Amino acid sequence: MLWNLDVWREMERLRRDMEGLFTGYDRTAASATYPLVNVYEDKDKLTVTAELPGMTKEKVSITFSDSVLTIAGAQETPASVKNMSAVRRERTEGDFEKTINIPTKIDQDKINASFSNGILTITLPKAEEAKPKTITIEAK
Repeated sequence: MLWNLDVWREMERLRRDMEGLFTGYDRTAASATYPLVNVYEDKDKLTVTAELPGMTKEKVSITFSDSVLTIAGAQETPASVKNMSAVRRERTEGDFEKTINIPTKIDQDKINASFSNGILTITLPKAEEAKPKTITIEAK
């Protein structure tokens, strides 16, 4: 009887070990959260910053259509570790796409982006009709 309990305990340990191998490796979940972004707003513009460590601007594409900003690209496995097995994997590898709904009208012709030290910065100027208007009151 004791032998049977040990077999089940060993099977449970193997199941936990197998689950642990795939923890954090779900590409669907990872691609939904990568890259990490912040969105800031002032009266004239929205600014989006995205963390893209180790990437170059050539590996990233940005599109804006129907009030949706999309950041896409591919994070490659470094050549120095291609032939190694991962012991722990927290950083995303492979294709990614992040979409952000922009809740205000944007002047699409003036959108610009810059990339420095692994941080992508996208500036989305608000359209004139989206900017707050100051109304002066006339005394009579």
